[in-house]
Amino acid sequence: MTEKLQQFWNYLFSVGVITFSQIFILLGPIILLAVAMNIVARQNEKLSYQVLGRKFYLYIFGWLGTSIHELGHAIFAVIFVHKISEINLFSPKSGKSLGHVKHSYTKGNPYQTLGNFFIGLGPVLLGSVILLLVSWLLFKLDIFQIAENYKVVLSIHVFKNLDLLGRTLQNLGAGVWLCFEQIFTGPNTNWWKLLLFVYLFYSIGSSITLSSSDIKGASRGFYYFIIILFLFNLFTLWMGDLTSGFFKNLNIWLSGFYFLIILSLCLNIVFVFILMILKWLISLFT
Repeated sequence: MTEKLQQFWNYLFSVGVITFSQIFILLGPIILLAVAMNIVARQNEKLSYQVLGRKFYLYIFGWLGTSIHELGHAIFAVIFVHKISEINLFSPKSGKSLGHVKHSYTKGNPYQTLGNFFIGLGPVLLGSVILLLVSWLLFKLDIFQIAENYKVVLSIHVFKNLDLLGRTLQNLGAGVWLCFEQIFTGPNTNWWKLLLFVYLFYSIGSSITLSSSDIKGASRGFYYFIIILFLFNLFTLWMGDLTSGFFKNLNIWLSGFYFLIILSLCLNIVFVFILMILKWLISLFT
């Protein structure tokens, strides 16, 4: 009896470890990058208001990023059968919020409750997909092939080995640099494509953020996400690790999006420095 109980606890422990590893792979890098983007985006917006003026910034750049941000919420609200009572993609005169999506769901409905998680992450998911399409349409940039070539596969094991972590970060940096080279000096590059690329990445990239309300909304479905993943592993682990191949391929797929988000983050940091210089120059003549 004691031996069977020990085996049961060991099984539960293995299920917990695998579930934690899967959650870490799926959400860890995205959340870290979203936090970094949020910090840079807020500084970018603050400087843009000071240098360009609030109206100019919002009507030239902000409208697109805000609209896609709110559209990301709305699309996943529809997918998870939430009732949308009000949607405003861009309203700069409405106060602190530039846009909003009001939705409701049936409490106790597992599918709709789980949907809160994806609705909260909607701006990150939709923004990344659009930037992916922009990169491919303008420069034929295959981010998934780059991720596979540089063998950037993030897993919990990477963070247990400093040498492996160092090589992974080095490969990630090399992949991002290759993206820069293909965009700015590649065979498909010309002046109008570069201008359009910079505009879109500046406008859309700054919308790949998670506000406090987004995080609060996502947390309502996050617990359901954990429970579903845990139960799946609980009932399938005894048959073998059925998800290892899926998550290995998913890592490569997600790494392509990491390249795009990091690329957008780098560009927004450049914009911050440019705006800081412009602000300093303006102060000299006022």
